[in-house]
Amino acid sequence: MEQNEKEPTPLQLVLQKLGAKNTVVQETLAKLSDAGIKVSRSTIYQAIAGSNTRPEVAETFMQVAEAEFTRRRELAERARQLIAEA
Repeated sequence: MEQNEKEPTPLQLVLQKLGAKNTVVQETLAKLSDAGIKVSRSTIYQAIAGSNTRPEVAETFMQVAEAEFTRRRELAERARQLIAEA
């Protein structure tokens, strides 16, 4: 019997690309809280899974994820420059 495997949502793929032990969900929760939006960690994971339709949660998650990817790219570029100078 064939199992019905659900295809990951785009947000789940972003979370997977960030890898284990990242703080993006925690930072998303903090950013939403700072904006006066009360949500739980579970609500954020539901938005990532596509089962919660609160656009501000998904949008904030994407902003935090984009900032993390940018930080990682900049860090890698600085390391390459340092290696080239050494």
